[in-house]
Amino acid sequence: MNLFIKYLKVLAIPFGVMLILPLILGLFNLISVNTSNIIVLIIMIITMFASGFMIGKKATKKGYMNGLILGIITSLLMFLLSLIFKNSYQINTIIYYAIIVVASTVGSMFGIQKRIQN
Repeated sequence: MNLFIKYLKVLAIPFGVMLILPLILGLFNLISVNTSNIIVLIIMIITMFASGFMIGKKATKKGYMNGLILGIITSLLMFLLSLIFKNSYQINTIIYYAIIVVASTVGSMFGIQKRIQN
């Protein structure tokens, strides 16, 4: 149960960003649609890296595994949400999910390294 709560707390960050960011970009309509997709990807990479870093700092060992689990859970939840909203799937979607998993894994490796150094 404690492990579930740990992942739930960290998952709140990327999903909060995922919900708020499109609203802000759409509300202000500051950039075009193509540029918006790139900016959302970059912000999700940074967010997943930060989430992985946080989970890595809390891990006692095998930080990469915690980041990998976090990335897979996030990707699965995003996949389920996209199934509900009936989005189309292309190779870009698979690459997007893979980037999310890699970003959280790398972030958790840096996080556990930071924890070990302190």
